[in-house]
Amino acid sequence: MKRAFTLIELLVVIAIIAILAAILFPVFAQAKEAAKATAVLSNEKQMALAQQMYIGDNDDVLPAYFTKLADVKSSAYNRDDINSWPMTFDPYIKNGRPQLTAAQIAASGSPTGYIPPVGVQFNPTWTETKWAAAANQPDCDGAGAITTASGWLPVQQVHSHFGLTLPFVSAFYNVTAVYAGLWQTTDGSQGNPDMYFAGSYLPGTPTNGRLARNSTMNAGEITEVSRTALITDGFTGVIGNGGFGTSIGCEAASMYKGGGNIVFCDSHVKFVRGNNQRYEVLGGDGRWYMKYFTINK
Repeated sequence: MKRAFTLIELLVVIAIIAILAAILFPVFAQAKEAAKATAVLSNEKQMALAQQMYIGDNDDVLPAYFTKLADVKSSAYNRDDINSWPMTFDPYIKNGRPQLTAAQIAASGSPTGYIPPVGVQFNPTWTETKWAAAANQPDCDGAGAITTASGWLPVQQVHSHFGLTLPFVSAFYNVTAVYAGLWQTTDGSQGNPDMYFAGSYLPGTPTNGRLARNSTMNAGEITEVSRTALITDGFTGVIGNGGFGTSIGCEAASMYKGGGNIVFCDSHVKFVRGNNQRYEVLGGDGRWYMKYFTINK
């Protein structure tokens, strides 16, 4: 006796398969994202070791996100007039120096499009859309911060899918004039907390008029080493208008699993959910401070 599936039985089987697929596909997607997040964490641990070796080799001076090498850039695209922090870390990692092909270098001054970072500086979860969307949120840099109109998009040669902090401070600290132009006025409230970022700032050359902003920070100035960020998910590289930029902190809010990683000054790496600049602590002076971005509170 021969027996075949009835139409109803086939429809039931198809429905069961569809239900299982609907349940399992999101699980597979989450597992894939988790695997990528693990790879990113591993990359950032290598950066953490590199930062410590760099600091040890340079009399405890913290690295700068870039150092100006020449007064005039020879190419709006290649930016061989600067040395970025991924280039500075390369001798310690040997895996992540920005790359350009001979054809791209020959076409310098006429951007050929997006060039991703390589090695440990590459984040498989990074997209320009996610990065810009986080930056444009009201609790980050605000609408229009990273757009074509602002000169940031579309990004060109990307040195890193991560950013290195620089000594950005609130005016409350009233630090010396080397930080002129890097102050932000705050009132020390929960909605507008004070901050004092770690890092050095070395953009100047003898004739470019910006030596007054040169500043180095010694690792000994950081008392909250296990809580102060030095590297976060973000961006470092050549932006749309040919300038060189970096972004750190709140731009990491949506990189993976609803947040992003922070490499701290003591070299441990931690995942922080959401906007990492919205975590705050109350100081003994009654003012609020950014928990991960204040070197001494």
